[in-house]
Amino acid sequence: MTRPATFRASIAREWRFLVRNPWDMALLTWLPLLLCGAIAWQFSGGVIRDLPVLLIDQDNSAIGRDLAIRIEAAPGLTLAGRVPDLGTAETIIRAKQAQAALLVPPDTARRALQGQAPVILYFNASYPAAAAAVQREAGAIVEAANARLAAERIAAIAAPDSVRPPPVHAVTSIAWNAPASQELQLVSLLHPALLHLLFMLAVVSAFGRELRDGSIGEWTPGIAALAGKSMPYLAVFMGWGLLATFWLAGVRGWHFVGSFSLFVTGYAAMYLAYLGVAVLLTGATRTLSQSLSITGLYAGASFAFAGAIFPLEQASAFARVWASALPYTHFARLLVRTWIAEGSTMAVAGPLLAMLGIALVTVVPGVILYLRAARDPGSWGRR
Repeated sequence: MTRPATFRASIAREWRFLVRNPWDMALLTWLPLLLCGAIAWQFSGGVIRDLPVLLIDQDNSAIGRDLAIRIEAAPGLTLAGRVPDLGTAETIIRAKQAQAALLVPPDTARRALQGQAPVILYFNASYPAAAAAVQREAGAIVEAANARLAAERIAAIAAPDSVRPPPVHAVTSIAWNAPASQELQLVSLLHPALLHLLFMLAVVSAFGRELRDGSIGEWTPGIAALAGKSMPYLAVFMGWGLLATFWLAGVRGWHFVGSFSLFVTGYAAMYLAYLGVAVLLTGATRTLSQSLSITGLYAGASFAFAGAIFPLEQASAFARVWASALPYTHFARLLVRTWIAEGSTMAVAGPLLAMLGIALVTVVPGVILYLRAARDPGSWGRR
């Protein structure tokens, strides 16, 4: 049989197996849909909204009433209630009924007229994302209230020309990221993180079960047969990658700043790299259960080591080396340089070449080891 015929026959053989085995087919069909759909639904709001905040108004002045109105008007906050003191606020926050408390101390109005009065925010730092959102929203509220107080109160007792807006106003912006929304930042990273894990599990299962069940003796694989066996998984998961991208870019409106074609090429390079690792693990261990266990360690922790959420600059040398050995790390860098911002040719080529390099250095020894196992009946039947 010629190599093209062997390639097509191997594709057909693998597809027939998937059609007859619904749980193996689940890794290609409803499991990616369920997991990616859950992630998309969770972050569809884009930003954290209606975080409950308590107000401790010990001054009973117009400042406290103004802050209460502004808390209700802020999109990220909602006024959970007014309490008399910090002790009561602490009890409510520890009961997880509120995220923070804004304290207006006694004599705040009088001290504001004399110079400066502190308004203190107490927040629960156990939830960093919510705490950061509360700090940001509360800062904007106090700044707006301060501007109104300067215009209406201080101007009433000062000369008209003495109250002016500051000559320089600081504006901060998040670089290389989607400001004010977590949807693009997290969903664009979590979708490929889930897909590459499911892809590697599916490929390891596909190659490992041939050794476990002894069916590899009937198959007599070669390079063309191995490529054909891999093709259904590459094709299906490329489709899932395109669908996940269409959801964010086409439906949710997060349009590409850089090159869409290079981003899709990155998906293909990432899958090829994980295919090489999967074949290498299966050929080296010759045991499906061990290969799946190592897959969980290798691919399951990719998101934490990618440097997209937790920076790697201050990480240990081991963490940086481990991150570089993960194809997903390089895919995350490519995502930033093709979707969120337009990177230079060299900036985009680096992650692509890294993923293709991982594919090359794993698939060659992986194929050699797997073909040796295929010719060794003593390797068959292991659980």
